[in-house]
Amino acid sequence: MSLNPLNKALLNAQLRGEESEIKATNTPPEYRARLDVGPEGGFFVSVPRNAGELPDAVDLFNDFDLNPEDWVVLSVRKSRWQKFDGEWLEAARVSVKPASRLGGPDVDYDQLVASLEKWKPGKVDKSTGPLYAIYAIGDTQYGKDAGGGTEATIERVVRGIEEAVERHKELLKLGRKIGTVVLPQLGDCIEGSTSQKGMVIGRSDLGVSQQVRLGRRMLMAWIKAFAPLCEELIVPVVPGNHDETHRIMMTDPIDSWQIEVVAAVQDACAENPDLKHVKFYYPKEDNSTLAIDLGGTVLGMAHGHQSKDMSKWIAGQATGRTAVGSSDVLLTGHFHHFKANQVGPRLWVQVPAMDGGSAWFKDKSGLESPTGIVSLVVGDGYDPRRDLAVLAGEQRVP
Repeated sequence: MSLNPLNKALLNAQLRGEESEIKATNTPPEYRARLDVGPEGGFFVSVPRNAGELPDAVDLFNDFDLNPEDWVVLSVRKSRWQKFDGEWLEAARVSVKPASRLGGPDVDYDQLVASLEKWKPGKVDKSTGPLYAIYAIGDTQYGKDAGGGTEATIERVVRGIEEAVERHKELLKLGRKIGTVVLPQLGDCIEGSTSQKGMVIGRSDLGVSQQVRLGRRMLMAWIKAFAPLCEELIVPVVPGNHDETHRIMMTDPIDSWQIEVVAAVQDACAENPDLKHVKFYYPKEDNSTLAIDLGGTVLGMAHGHQSKDMSKWIAGQATGRTAVGSSDVLLTGHFHHFKANQVGPRLWVQVPAMDGGSAWFKDKSGLESPTGIVSLVVGDGYDPRRDLAVLAGEQRVP
């Protein structure tokens, strides 16, 4: 019977009466070093380290001669146990996916951008007046692979911009004196990397940086379409949950990729004198909601992940006299379906999603909700229900 090198070393040490340098560690079987990866990804379990000496997940790639540039970390699970001599050890189980898979075999980012840059919005004469036209979009989640993936989402949003411009023409023909256009950004513009403990990356067709760049370009497309049509263009924004930068620890909710998308576009607009009438509004520090006065109508915004019962939530905000609690019109997203509800004197509109849907939710409930962009007109003494409409709605294909 042949012996492997490790067994030979142990045997020789025992024959010489020497104490072996190899000691039992009581390592749990599920945390012994292991590598299990394939073309679609997989996981590895690190070599045990002394407690407090476990490096970051990316540094653990060296245990298996893996190039960190070739892989993306999906999740990390750490474990700690005690050796026979009382010392503590730690190890990590790291789930990974090939970085090349984030781009997806069917998605060419450069081609998506090129096709977007060719698109031109329709023309409308600039209008003036005391009213405000709102075109609210929610949950685009660029990078999500469902329903045709990012490419199909871009097509939906571009069609939404076109229909919004056409709706604006209709409102002006109806005699609405609209001087200001409002483009609320309600959060979850990208799919991100934090939802479902990072596992959402497994169903992404763009990397996070590509998602963010695409979000900027799409918002700029909205601004280019409406900036020539009004005296003032307002872009208010609130953060969502998919656009959180991380969930490693608690941070200010405005540390958000959605906020970054809008802030970057604001910087670009500041360089163009023709866009000096475009204004941007953000939540205050440690706030995830926003309220702005639109000619006597207070518009409140929240992504919607703050509560499973937004009617009860807004009642609490009103009781606490928060800024959003004073809203006459409340816009939320997050729940991916359209809903308009009168909460006392307040109109609450839940904006549907523009992403490709959710296979998980459909499998669970059998239901899918149509897409759509919500359009309404507000102003001092003007009933916001009068011109409420849902644009660019489409039934998702079963």
